[in-house]
Amino acid sequence: MHQESAWMNSSLFSEWFHDCFVPEVKKNLKKLKLKKAILLMDNASAHPDVETLKAENITCIFIASNTTTILQPMDQGVIESRKRRYRKHVLSKLLFEGDDDEEEAACCIIQFWKVLAMKGCVYMINEVWESVPEHTLKWF
Repeated sequence: MHQESAWMNSSLFSEWFHDCFVPEVKKNLKKLKLKKAILLMDNASAHPDVETLKAENITCIFIASNTTTILQPMDQGVIESRKRRYRKHVLSKLLFEGDDDEEEAACCIIQFWKVLAMKGCVYMINEVWESVPEHTLKWF
């Protein structure tokens, strides 16, 4: 799903919620033998109201306004750790799969970036996420 400006709006969010999120959550709840799920959201203007986001067994809860400054330091630490690990992972793939010959290495670098696809990036992000240490995710 997308829109021309690439910005999220409440209509697009609502469509995503009902057509993508809800079916996937229901499938996962069934697989995990769970009954309920919670979606925590901030108060971004693109998020529709709670009434629009009603779904069986899924409760949407908006976090309190002006709590970003309290929550963001942890968020930034997790994001920063993941970004650092991702960059290291991409560079490792590039450098260790390359060639010793300088001219061939330059060609390999160009080729590397040409064949790097979104799917590969998503898999790398997943690998990186798995490597984020637990203590990075702990706040207290």
